[in-house]
Parts: sequence; structure tokens; C-alpha cells
Amino acid sequence: MGLINELKPCFTGTSTSKTAITPELKVLCALNFYASGSYQRYVGNDRYIGLSQKSVSRCIRDVTNAICSGLFNKWIKFPINSFQQNKIKLGFNQKFGFPGVIGAVDGTHVAIIAPKDTEECQGFIYINRKSFHSLNVQLICDSDLMIINVNAKFPGSSHDSFVWRSSGVRHALSRHHETGSWLLGDAGYPLEPWLLTPVPSPTVGSANERYNKKHATARNCIERCIGVLKSRFRCLLHARELNYEPTTAGKIVNACAVLHNICRHYKLPDIENDCREEPIPPTVFEPSLRAAALKIRDNLILTRF
Repeated sequence: MGLINELKPCFTGTSTSKTAITPELKVLCALNFYASGSYQRYVGNDRYIGLSQKSVSRCIRDVTNAICSGLFNKWIKFPINSFQQNKIKLGFNQKFGFPGVIGAVDGTHVAIIAPKDTEECQGFIYINRKSFHSLNVQLICDSDLMIINVNAKFPGSSHDSFVWRSSGVRHALSRHHETGSWLLGDAGYPLEPWLLTPVPSPTVGSANERYNKKHATARNCIERCIGVLKSRFRCLLHARELNYEPTTAGKIVNACAVLHNICRHYKLPDIENDCREEPIPPTVFEPSLRAAALKIRDNLILTRF
């Protein structure tokens, strides 16, 4: 009921007739879709719902828009001040023994139907390296698997590093980077002063290898986060495929991220499957940033590993 009460003020254009669909039924219908990823007709045929396909479509649209407009900024927050960042750093340090971490970042593909070609956009750009249409969704989480940033605007052909380079988080960190604070990313991301990646081919038993092991353990939280998110909200799985144009599909991803954080906040049991994807090839850009980041990473390894 708490979720429904929060969403009620966000519903717009709702009919007041006796046949109007109640906010409670709208939310129940949308949650059924998010969790199952079934076709709208099958969602409507649920014995607790009993709605036509068109009504189910309106419910999903209304609830998705309500979550994105009314709850997104409340539940998805990137740490912007020292107090918020220190809280996340403490979690990563206590759990994984890795200092200075304000989040772990990774991309995941959410399958969509082939978009129609328009003057602004050609559908083929949504074909990813595995040859299906998708959004390449960038997620950042803390050590408790709470999502602190989501970017679901980019087509599947975009490399993780391109999504990162274009993200608001990177722009904010490049302008207001605090010494001793960084995100963790895999080798598909560029090494930057605010984004630490693994050391390639470290010597066995070396400090570099110890750093890599700690890095992988701490970064694993984003892989687990993606697994929990997609397992709970099966509409995001590759096998389901969102039958929506890219903008609406992105809103559904954002809505599921909000609901994921609500579930984590209220300690609902996780549903966790292995949703890991193939590693992305390494990327390097802006050599000056890499040089500065190498000094930071080398100093961290020298003093902590």
C-alpha cells in the first residue's frame, strides 16, 4: 500500500467514471508485467486482474510514467557530497577491503523489438555485438546492491566506454573529483582518476595481482546487482524482449531500477541468477587522463596492496 499511496498523486488523466481502473489495480497490473515479462494479453488474463490488452497497456504506461516522474529522483541518487560518498566508501572498505570506492559500474543489455526507422534514428544501431536489438544500460551500485545511477538511453551497438564517456556521472566527476574517491569498472572501461580498472596481466603473487583480486571481489557487487534486478524483473531478460520503442523501454528499465531499490530498502528476499555477460574488449582514450590515473592506481597498490 505504501507504493500505491506514493504513486497516486503521480497518476494523471485518470477517468473518474464507475468503470475507471483503480490505482491499486494499475500498480498490480504493472508489477505483474515487470515481474513476468509476459505479453500484455496474458497479464490481463490473470485471474486477479481481468483486463483487456489495451487496458493492460495503459496501466503499464501510467505506472511506468508515475514511477519515473514521482519516485525516480527519490530512490536513485548518486552521492554528490562528502558525507554521502564516505558512507558508500565505508561499505566497500568494510566488506571488501578496498578503499575510496563510491560505486561499481557496468553495462548490461536489455532486449527490445527492432525499432522502426525514422529520420532521427535508424533501427540497426540497436543491434548489439550478439546480433539482437537492445539498449545498453549503464548501472552503478553501492556495496549493498542499491542502484545509485542508471542510464538507459543508449542503443545496443554502443560500447560500454562510449556510454560512460557520455554519461552525466563522468562529466560530474571530471569537474568535481575528490582525491581518494573512485568508481570500479572492468577492463572494458578506460582507466581514469575517478575510475579504476584492473591491471592487465599482473605477475603471480605480486601486489598488482592482490589489487586485481580485491578489485574483482568489490566490483562483483554490480554483477550481482544486475543479476538480482533481472531475476526479479524478468521483463528485462533477453528471453523476454521488451515490445516497446526505445524511449518507453528505457522508462521501464528506470522504473524497475526504482522498484529494485525499494525491495532492497525493505529487505525483500533477493531472487538471484547468473546474468553476467561476455567481457567487453579493453578501451583506452584521453592519454593524459590515463597517465594521471596510472599514478593514482600505482600509489594505491603500493600503499594498500
